[in-house]
Amino acid sequence: MVSLAKKKRRGPVYAVVDLETTGTSVKTGSRIIQIGCVLVQDGQVINEFETKINPRTVVPLTIEQLTGIKNNDVKDAPLFEDVAPTLKSLLDDTIFVAHNVNFDFPFLNAEFERAGEAPLTIPAIDTVTLSQILMPTAPSFRLRDLTSYLAIDHDQPHSAVSDAVATAHLLIGLLKRLADLPTITLQSIVDLQLTLPQKTAWLFERELAKRAVEPQPLKEELYVSNGLVLHKVRPVSVPTAQVAGKYPATKRQKKYLFGDDLAYRPLQSKMMNAIYNQFSQDDPVRQLVLEAGTGTGKTLGYLLPLAYLTYPDHRIVVSTATNLLQQQVAKQTVAILNDHLPFQLTAVVVKGNDHYLNIDRFAHSLAVHEDSQLAQALKARMLVWLLETTTGDLDELNLNAQQAAYFIEVRHRGVRTLNKQSPFYQDDFLVRRARQVATANLIITNHAYLVAHPAELGSDDRGAFLVVDEAQHLSRAVLRQSRQTLTFARVMMILHQLQNLVNQTGEQNLVTLFENLPLGAYNVELLASDLRELEGRLVDFQQALYGLVKGGQDGELVEQAIDNRKLAGMLAPTNPLMVGLEQALSAINLHFTALNHLFSSRSETWLATDRYLMTQFASQLAGLKEATRMIKEAGQLLASQPEACVFWLTIRQGDEQSTLKLSGGLLVANHYLSREVYPHFLNHLFVGATLFTSGRSAYIFNQLDLDRKQVRVKRFASPFDYGQNARLFVAKDAPAPGATAGEDYIDYLAKMIYQLATKTQCQTMVLFNSLLTIEQVYAKLRNTDLFNQRDILAQGISGNREKLLKQFATGTNSLLMGAASFWEGIDLPKEQLELLVVTRLPFDAPNEVINRAQSALLKAAGKNPFYQVELPKATMRLRQGLGRLLRTPQDRGVAVVLDPRLVTKRYGKTIQAALPSDLPVIAESSDLIVVKTKKFLKGPESATNE
Repeated sequence: MVSLAKKKRRGPVYAVVDLETTGTSVKTGSRIIQIGCVLVQDGQVINEFETKINPRTVVPLTIEQLTGIKNNDVKDAPLFEDVAPTLKSLLDDTIFVAHNVNFDFPFLNAEFERAGEAPLTIPAIDTVTLSQILMPTAPSFRLRDLTSYLAIDHDQPHSAVSDAVATAHLLIGLLKRLADLPTITLQSIVDLQLTLPQKTAWLFERELAKRAVEPQPLKEELYVSNGLVLHKVRPVSVPTAQVAGKYPATKRQKKYLFGDDLAYRPLQSKMMNAIYNQFSQDDPVRQLVLEAGTGTGKTLGYLLPLAYLTYPDHRIVVSTATNLLQQQVAKQTVAILNDHLPFQLTAVVVKGNDHYLNIDRFAHSLAVHEDSQLAQALKARMLVWLLETTTGDLDELNLNAQQAAYFIEVRHRGVRTLNKQSPFYQDDFLVRRARQVATANLIITNHAYLVAHPAELGSDDRGAFLVVDEAQHLSRAVLRQSRQTLTFARVMMILHQLQNLVNQTGEQNLVTLFENLPLGAYNVELLASDLRELEGRLVDFQQALYGLVKGGQDGELVEQAIDNRKLAGMLAPTNPLMVGLEQALSAINLHFTALNHLFSSRSETWLATDRYLMTQFASQLAGLKEATRMIKEAGQLLASQPEACVFWLTIRQGDEQSTLKLSGGLLVANHYLSREVYPHFLNHLFVGATLFTSGRSAYIFNQLDLDRKQVRVKRFASPFDYGQNARLFVAKDAPAPGATAGEDYIDYLAKMIYQLATKTQCQTMVLFNSLLTIEQVYAKLRNTDLFNQRDILAQGISGNREKLLKQFATGTNSLLMGAASFWEGIDLPKEQLELLVVTRLPFDAPNEVINRAQSALLKAAGKNPFYQVELPKATMRLRQGLGRLLRTPQDRGVAVVLDPRLVTKRYGKTIQAALPSDLPVIAESSDLIVVKTKKFLKGPESATNE
């Protein structure tokens, strides 16, 4: 122990406490085994206190593995009763702080009472909640993730003193952020009347009180607009005085341009020259397909030559597969280029409208106290976020599904839905973005936005060059645009919310809002009647769809294809079902429009809560319109292309219509890309690390809707030494699909993942074909000690893709289990991925409705579905997965495939032929794979005798 003397200073003393315990509750016999306490005053650590505690009970094995504290470590330690008076004296007159204070504070007080001491009555605050509000864009709020994010030393997670020290430094940073908040923002947070753990909200109130005697000027980068503090946006403009200069074609010229901070890569240089030469000559071929293997540096490789080709006369439009890749291009590659080019690229990221915040809606929501405390806390978080964001992109907040519910109310629905008279119109993020797009020479978008808005992106008077990065995913975006799912439970929930807004008991509603206005009550009554009419029409529509589902066992989830002719008849505009739906919705729209006009005519009389009520109704009504739009579009698709689409119903038998979903859309892109997208651009460059499955395969050309004879092709292999730095092990004794019962297969996967994870202790990614399998394996691993040794992240359980990748990228000993989009490449260099486990060859599930329909369509055309689509698609996915393993020449990695078909089936040879030619493919028993993987990852010397 160290001296417990407390120095007197002006500011309050914060006692940052962390406890290690044998369990979660004193009442059930859990006890403290270690206490760490760090005193903080005036932004400095002034004292530390640490001791182990003899719990007079056995330390459970799981706690021993988690904390490293063994029974022998605490057997001679003092009892809690012995240190309680000293600890109590230390904590008196301080502000108690903990990361998850609702555990540490009550637990410690329960121990004080058990020891005969009075419980603490000092204020207690929570750094988890403070971090969520004051650090709104952090990828995660676990202590280990926050310390990594902030570069705080935290060498021994789950050691009380190490956790307390790390939390103390986190607190110091949080208090500084709190002190930096503008007074207007601080007042808005206090006005929310937040219910936060213990006395956490009191910190904001105390800081606001200080401002009365210590006013704070607004920072230069901020401005105030109608009660909100926002971040200024630097205008985007193209410098007209700059000239592009001559393209650096030679090695010497490129090295001169790159200077000392960019490495010259021979393959990247060849790629650059291939692109520049193709589009700088009078070649009638306007399309180039370019495969650049992992390590080529493809993003810089295509942006540099295109910058010289387009500046200043044209624009570049880059489309990527995901929103995360958009940010990588914008924040990393463009910044590098602008440091070296003799001119500047001005880049703007463009996504769908619903990714952005509607400031006007958000401002109105602040006036309403939500029943959900989660929603209230999110408002506080967003008030702080508005001080940082220049884009209004909600993806910056790393939301989870629960939090996203509030954002349905405040997310954007497009510039056309805005009121130009709104005081926030000029501040609106999409209005800002439109101004930026008008002058930008580089637009970075995603495939979904590209296929939905090709004319908008390519309509620049200067003409645009199109780059499709990760081009193998473009056709999927076309199909996704046409495929939609209508969940009737969601539609009925929206309808009931609208009915509540009209006449909800005990709350503000449209009846009370308009009761004293001319024709107000009349139109509200008609609106209520219209909503009841629509509800009846929807029930009839659901019943008609329900009649198309063949019987199944109660509780069984049935996914059943619908006869296109029957559904087309139901959705025809003249069908009474559709006529009734259209009439009911038109009546609702008519009478709400009348109310809106009445409301607008007396705009000066309304409170902010009144405006928010109208905004809520309009928002929910937009949801109803969207649902009916989907139904009508399905009918139009069935009428125009009945042979090229598929629709199916999903329902859990025995639940009547409550689980009914209607899904469907196109099976093939039907030349949409060549007709609707490509003509808007001058030239087209398609790039990716894994575009081809063989030299003769037409798969990628079919997917991209390209005429093979009118396309130039360039392929650059990866420069990495796979023979030296990588291994691909195939478990020849792994269960083949269909050969092992489901539970036995899950047991096998859990066992192999556990053994590989415990023996290697390195960054590990496990790729699955099914979220259900992830859930089942995760449940098995939950019953082991693996969670005490590794940071386990699972798609569908631990968060969304972007959040999991950010957590994985900041980890050192993480295990990430993912499916679907995790097969796609993304940079994870510097030992951020060393072990890749592939649980099954990534074939699509053959029994899914959409895959059956696609197969039938191909067979009807005389084609072989397996060899023309299924095998190339699986091969490409496996290549993508393996491409994650080595991202720099120094990386070293192992891939383990737990599917014997790669070496036992004839098509396995076809897949192997598409992999890097120097990658060793080794078939071994599962047990031996664990041993050899451990040996190889230890380094070259250990691997030589494998």
